[in-house]
Amino acid sequence: MALENLTINRICLHEVHRIGNDGKVITPTYGNDLLNLQGDALDAFRSRVISAFKNSSRCMEMCIRDFTPGSAVARGSAFSNLGNAQFVSDSKQFANALATAQSSRTIPGGLAVVFDGTVGNPATPFFAIMKAELHEGFLKTSDLKAQFVSDLFLSPKTKLYKIGMFISDGISPRSTLPGGWMPLVYDSAMSTSNRDAAATYFYSVFLGLDIPDNAAHQVKNFFDQTKTFISTSSLDSEGKIDLFNSLYSYLKVDQGNTIQVSEFADRFMPDGMADQYKHHMQQQNFPLTAIRKDLTEVKGSLRLRRFKFARSITLSGPPEAMSDLVTVSPVVSDGGTKWTQITIRGQIEAQE
Repeated sequence: MALENLTINRICLHEVHRIGNDGKVITPTYGNDLLNLQGDALDAFRSRVISAFKNSSRCMEMCIRDFTPGSAVARGSAFSNLGNAQFVSDSKQFANALATAQSSRTIPGGLAVVFDGTVGNPATPFFAIMKAELHEGFLKTSDLKAQFVSDLFLSPKTKLYKIGMFISDGISPRSTLPGGWMPLVYDSAMSTSNRDAAATYFYSVFLGLDIPDNAAHQVKNFFDQTKTFISTSSLDSEGKIDLFNSLYSYLKVDQGNTIQVSEFADRFMPDGMADQYKHHMQQQNFPLTAIRKDLTEVKGSLRLRRFKFARSITLSGPPEAMSDLVTVSPVVSDGGTKWTQITIRGQIEAQE
């Protein structure tokens, strides 16, 4: 999502530490004043935030789950009415909450960067919390020597940060929580093909957000869970290939506007297997009701169907062409070795 007309009003830094060896939370190191960024420094910070949310594969709109007193959205929604001193004081509560959320020694410490401002046209308020991890690097000194430092953050190439941003609609009063606020999360670990890679301690435990059960995410989940079921089923290789072809066809070629577990099972699965598949999907908490067919998050996966063999041999092509023109069958050689027989109903058109 592009952040248009972004302005930064106030920034405050606090340092959050890795949990102690004894499993106890270490009290953050608090900043006691606003961070005074001006000129190029402020432009660089603003640029990092804008660049993060331009990367649509690593950010997404979330749903607010926790809006009780003391939650992230409840604390931050009051920022616009606070003076600078109270803003600094209240921002420390975000550092405390982040430190508590980091309940594993595998989660590194870093800086909790709390900031607010306006965005959009007309401009509406926002508040945001960034978790920026520290990293090592060298600084060039005036005499052309190098100084090693271990506490760099937000350098242009680093991706070691996460941002939770709450944007107001500029209309709803605070009493309507969670209404009136749109939460966005950037996480460098997240990708279009793997939304669940986002750090749950950050967006869920700390910010009180959930990944929305939107159609695109559900279709991606349907695709992944169905592939897993087919791969681990007791079908022989030929049966699995047929079902994989049916899955690709069902999503990409079928003209229906919805997908449904029972429809796919009844249309394409052999007798006795449909109920096993439905049970598998229920165990994965996947809804059995119809879902709008939004292919946004699976387009890349549906572009090509691939078969991989030993020694880097790969057969690939559009799913519909593979289904129409290619037959892949397991065979056994005279010596008992398992081979694969591929029949392509067409001539070689080019070689490289």
